[in-house]
Amino acid sequence: MPRSYGRNERVAAAILREIADVLHNELKDPRVKNATVTEVKVTSDLRNARIYISFLTDSQEEIDKAMEGLNSSKGFIRSTLAGRLNLRYMPSLDFKFDSLVTESMKLDELIRKGLSRE
Repeated sequence: MPRSYGRNERVAAAILREIADVLHNELKDPRVKNATVTEVKVTSDLRNARIYISFLTDSQEEIDKAMEGLNSSKGFIRSTLAGRLNLRYMPSLDFKFDSLVTESMKLDELIRKGLSRE
């Protein structure tokens, strides 16, 4: 039996799709050029959206600057999304760093180093 998705899950999927497009095609801040949206979670009342972002770098300084860039662009991103999505209320955006990609890059490097010693 297929799982039925609730409204907040459909809104989260729409926000993920649109915010990824905004980050790659409309946002001009060079600090966020390597940002990838990995997941969006929207509260059941559709008032808040937590956006998980990863970067193709393991430099904490670059990650901090990119997160700063995202947070300073929140207003622009939110208003752009509001124009694209047919929602009565546009959720507030909360960007969170998703370390999964960074951690997997580090793990891959350790594995590569371990294999090269053999």
